[in-house]
Amino acid sequence: MKKITSKFFFRNCNKKTISNLVSGFTRLVDFGDSTSSRAKSASSKFTTGFTLVETMFAVFILTSTIVGLMTVVSNSLFAARYARDEITVNYLLQEVIDYIRNDRDTTVFLGNGETWDDFFSKYSTPCSLALGGCTIDVLNNTDPETCPYGQGCPYLYYDGYADTSSFYTTDDGINMNGENAKTKTKFRRKIVVVQNATNIDEIDVTVTVDWQNGGLPMTRSLKTSFMKWQ
Repeated sequence: MKKITSKFFFRNCNKKTISNLVSGFTRLVDFGDSTSSRAKSASSKFTTGFTLVETMFAVFILTSTIVGLMTVVSNSLFAARYARDEITVNYLLQEVIDYIRNDRDTTVFLGNGETWDDFFSKYSTPCSLALGGCTIDVLNNTDPETCPYGQGCPYLYYDGYADTSSFYTTDDGINMNGENAKTKTKFRRKIVVVQNATNIDEIDVTVTVDWQNGGLPMTRSLKTSFMKWQ
Protein backbone atom coordinates (compact mmCIF):
# COMPACT_ATOMS: atom_id res chain seq x y z
CA MET A 1 0.00 0.00 0.00
CA LYS A 2 1.22 3.44 -0.87
CA LYS A 3 1.74 6.00 1.84
CA ILE A 4 -0.47 9.02 1.33
CA THR A 5 1.34 12.25 2.01
CA SER A 6 -0.16 15.65 2.73
CA LYS A 7 1.06 16.92 -0.59
CA PHE A 8 -0.67 14.07 -2.38
CA PHE A 9 -3.83 14.68 -0.34
CA PHE A 10 -4.09 18.38 -1.07
CA ARG A 11 -3.05 17.80 -4.71
CA ASN A 12 -5.80 15.28 -5.30
CA CYS A 13 -8.52 17.18 -3.35
CA ASN A 14 -10.51 19.61 -5.30
CA LYS A 15 -11.45 23.05 -4.05
CA LYS A 16 -14.95 21.98 -2.99
CA THR A 17 -13.65 19.29 -0.68
CA ILE A 18 -11.23 21.66 0.99
CA SER A 19 -13.99 24.22 1.42
CA ASN A 20 -16.23 21.63 3.12
CA LEU A 21 -13.47 20.68 5.53
CA VAL A 22 -12.79 24.30 6.50
CA SER A 23 -16.50 24.96 6.98
CA GLY A 24 -16.90 21.92 9.21
CA PHE A 25 -13.95 22.95 11.35
CA THR A 26 -15.43 26.44 11.73
CA ARG A 27 -18.78 25.03 12.91
CA LEU A 28 -16.96 22.82 15.39
CA VAL A 29 -15.17 25.83 16.85
CA ASP A 30 -18.42 27.82 17.01
CA PHE A 31 -20.15 24.94 18.79
CA GLY A 32 -17.38 24.82 21.38
CA ASP A 33 -17.60 28.58 21.97
CA SER A 34 -21.39 28.49 22.35
CA THR A 35 -21.16 25.55 24.76
CA SER A 36 -18.62 27.43 26.87
CA SER A 37 -20.82 30.55 26.79
CA ARG A 38 -23.89 28.63 27.98
CA ALA A 39 -21.87 27.07 30.78
CA LYS A 40 -20.67 30.47 31.93
CA SER A 41 -24.24 31.84 31.76
CA ALA A 42 -25.60 28.94 33.81
CA SER A 43 -22.78 29.32 36.30
CA SER A 44 -23.51 33.06 36.74
CA LYS A 45 -27.14 32.30 37.55
CA PHE A 46 -26.09 30.24 40.53
CA THR A 47 -23.65 32.84 41.89
CA THR A 48 -25.83 36.01 41.85
CA GLY A 49 -28.36 35.02 44.64
CA PHE A 50 -28.17 35.16 48.49
CA THR A 51 -26.90 32.28 50.53
CA LEU A 52 -28.82 30.92 53.51
CA VAL A 53 -26.37 32.48 55.96
CA GLU A 54 -26.75 35.92 54.35
CA THR A 55 -30.55 35.64 54.48
CA MET A 56 -30.54 34.63 58.15
CA PHE A 57 -28.19 37.48 59.00
CA ALA A 58 -30.46 39.99 57.23
CA VAL A 59 -33.50 38.66 59.10
CA PHE A 60 -31.61 38.94 62.39
CA ILE A 61 -30.72 42.60 61.73
CA LEU A 62 -34.31 43.43 60.75
CA THR A 63 -35.70 41.70 63.85
CA SER A 64 -33.26 43.50 66.14
CA THR A 65 -34.22 46.85 64.64
CA ILE A 66 -37.95 46.22 65.08
CA VAL A 67 -37.51 45.06 68.68
CA GLY A 68 -35.42 48.15 69.46
CA LEU A 69 -38.06 50.48 68.02
CA MET A 70 -40.84 48.73 69.93
CA THR A 71 -38.87 49.09 73.15
CA VAL A 72 -38.40 52.83 72.58
CA VAL A 73 -42.11 53.29 71.87
CA SER A 74 -43.11 51.27 74.94
CA ASN A 75 -40.78 53.29 77.19
CA SER A 76 -42.11 56.54 75.74
CA LEU A 77 -45.72 55.54 76.44
CA PHE A 78 -44.81 54.50 79.98
CA ALA A 79 -43.04 57.83 80.60
CA ALA A 80 -45.98 59.82 79.21
CA ARG A 81 -48.47 57.92 81.38
CA TYR A 82 -46.22 58.35 84.43
CA ALA A 83 -45.92 62.11 83.85
CA ARG A 84 -49.70 62.43 83.54
CA ASP A 85 -50.25 60.50 86.77
CA GLU A 86 -47.64 62.57 88.59
CA ILE A 87 -49.54 65.77 87.75
CA THR A 88 -52.79 64.28 89.06
CA VAL A 89 -51.12 62.97 92.23
CA ASN A 90 -49.53 66.32 93.03
CA TYR A 91 -52.96 67.91 92.69
CA LEU A 92 -54.55 65.32 95.02
CA LEU A 93 -51.83 65.84 97.62
CA GLN A 94 -52.02 69.60 97.63
CA GLU A 95 -55.82 69.57 97.58
CA VAL A 96 -56.13 68.02 101.07
CA ILE A 97 -53.46 70.29 102.54
CA ASP A 98 -55.29 73.35 101.23
CA TYR A 99 -58.61 71.98 102.50
CA ILE A 100 -57.33 71.54 106.07
CA ARG A 101 -55.58 74.93 105.99
CA ASN A 102 -58.77 76.59 104.78
CA ASP A 103 -60.73 74.87 107.56
CA ARG A 104 -58.29 76.18 110.15
CA ASP A 105 -58.31 79.72 108.77
CA THR A 106 -62.11 79.76 108.55
CA THR A 107 -62.34 78.70 112.19
CA VAL A 108 -59.95 81.47 113.22
CA PHE A 109 -61.64 84.28 111.29
CA LEU A 110 -65.24 83.31 112.04
CA GLY A 111 -64.57 82.98 115.75
CA ASN A 112 -67.36 80.45 116.31
CA GLY A 113 -65.95 79.38 119.66
CA GLU A 114 -63.97 76.41 118.34
CA THR A 115 -60.63 76.02 120.08
CA TRP A 116 -57.33 74.64 118.90
CA ASP A 117 -58.00 71.42 120.81
CA ASP A 118 -61.34 71.05 119.02
CA PHE A 119 -59.68 71.51 115.65
CA PHE A 120 -56.93 69.05 116.54
CA SER A 121 -59.38 66.42 117.77
CA LYS A 122 -61.49 66.80 114.63
CA TYR A 123 -58.62 65.49 112.51
CA SER A 124 -56.33 63.57 114.83
CA THR A 125 -58.98 61.16 116.13
CA PRO A 126 -60.18 59.67 112.81
CA CYS A 127 -56.85 60.27 111.04
CA SER A 128 -54.54 58.68 113.57
CA LEU A 129 -51.74 56.45 112.35
CA ALA A 130 -52.86 53.65 114.67
CA LEU A 131 -56.24 53.46 112.89
CA GLY A 132 -54.66 53.48 109.43
CA GLY A 133 -55.36 57.09 108.54
CA CYS A 134 -58.49 58.70 107.14
CA THR A 135 -59.96 60.07 103.93
CA ILE A 136 -61.63 63.40 103.26
CA ASP A 137 -64.24 63.95 100.56
CA VAL A 138 -63.30 67.45 99.48
CA LEU A 139 -65.98 67.52 96.80
CA ASN A 140 -68.83 66.97 99.27
CA ASN A 141 -67.12 68.89 102.11
CA THR A 142 -67.47 66.08 104.65
CA ASP A 143 -65.66 65.46 107.92
CA PRO A 144 -62.71 63.05 107.97
CA GLU A 145 -63.63 59.36 107.93
CA THR A 146 -61.36 56.58 109.14
CA CYS A 147 -60.30 54.19 106.40
CA PRO A 148 -61.61 50.62 106.80
CA TYR A 149 -59.13 48.68 108.90
CA GLY A 150 -57.07 46.23 106.89
CA GLN A 151 -58.57 47.33 103.58
CA GLY A 152 -56.86 50.66 103.08
CA CYS A 153 -58.48 53.88 102.04
CA PRO A 154 -61.06 53.71 99.25
CA TYR A 155 -60.38 54.53 95.62
CA LEU A 156 -61.23 58.00 94.42
CA TYR A 157 -63.87 58.66 91.79
CA TYR A 158 -63.62 61.27 89.09
CA ASP A 159 -66.67 63.50 88.56
CA GLY A 160 -66.54 65.06 85.12
CA TYR A 161 -69.57 67.26 85.88
CA ALA A 162 -67.94 69.06 88.81
CA ASP A 163 -67.60 72.68 87.69
CA THR A 164 -66.86 74.79 90.76
CA SER A 165 -65.30 72.28 93.17
CA SER A 166 -63.02 69.27 93.30
CA PHE A 167 -63.18 66.70 90.53
CA TYR A 168 -62.29 63.79 92.81
CA THR A 169 -64.50 62.26 95.47
CA THR A 170 -64.88 59.10 97.53
CA ASP A 171 -68.60 58.95 96.71
CA ASP A 172 -69.44 56.58 93.87
CA GLY A 173 -73.12 57.60 93.73
CA ILE A 174 -74.93 59.69 91.14
CA ASN A 175 -74.09 63.35 90.59
CA MET A 176 -76.29 66.40 91.08
CA ASN A 177 -77.90 65.90 87.66
CA GLY A 178 -79.03 62.40 88.58
CA GLU A 179 -76.45 60.83 86.27
CA ASN A 180 -73.93 58.21 87.21
CA ALA A 181 -71.05 60.00 85.51
CA LYS A 182 -68.39 59.24 88.11
CA THR A 183 -65.49 57.08 87.03
CA LYS A 184 -63.44 54.97 89.40
CA THR A 185 -59.77 55.93 89.27
CA LYS A 186 -56.63 54.06 90.28
CA PHE A 187 -55.72 56.57 93.01
CA ARG A 188 -56.16 56.07 96.75
CA ARG A 189 -55.49 58.88 99.22
CA LYS A 190 -54.71 58.57 102.94
CA ILE A 191 -54.37 61.36 105.51
CA VAL A 192 -52.52 60.97 108.82
CA VAL A 193 -52.66 63.71 111.47
CA VAL A 194 -50.46 63.51 114.58
CA GLN A 195 -49.15 65.91 117.19
CA ASN A 196 -45.64 67.15 116.59
CA ALA A 197 -43.05 65.24 118.61
CA THR A 198 -41.25 68.37 119.85
CA ASN A 199 -43.99 71.03 119.92
CA ILE A 200 -47.40 70.34 121.44
CA ASP A 201 -48.82 73.42 119.71
CA GLU A 202 -48.11 72.00 116.27
CA ILE A 203 -49.71 69.19 114.28
CA ASP A 204 -48.16 67.29 111.40
CA VAL A 205 -50.33 66.37 108.42
CA THR A 206 -49.08 63.73 106.00
CA VAL A 207 -51.00 62.98 102.81
CA THR A 208 -50.14 59.85 100.81
CA VAL A 209 -51.44 58.82 97.39
CA ASP A 210 -50.73 55.40 95.94
CA TRP A 211 -51.60 53.99 92.53
CA GLN A 212 -50.54 51.46 89.92
CA ASN A 213 -48.58 52.58 86.87
CA GLY A 214 -48.48 49.74 84.37
CA GLY A 215 -48.43 47.14 87.14
CA LEU A 216 -45.74 49.01 89.08
CA PRO A 217 -46.89 50.26 92.52
CA MET A 218 -46.25 53.97 93.01
CA THR A 219 -46.49 56.15 96.14
CA ARG A 220 -46.12 59.88 96.72
CA SER A 221 -46.41 61.77 100.02
CA LEU A 222 -46.64 65.39 101.10
CA LYS A 223 -46.12 66.58 104.66
CA THR A 224 -46.83 69.95 106.25
CA SER A 225 -47.37 71.41 109.71
CA PHE A 226 -50.06 73.66 111.23
CA MET A 227 -49.39 75.88 114.22
CA LYS A 228 -51.74 76.76 117.06
CA TRP A 229 -53.37 80.12 116.37
CA GLN A 230 -54.37 80.93 119.98
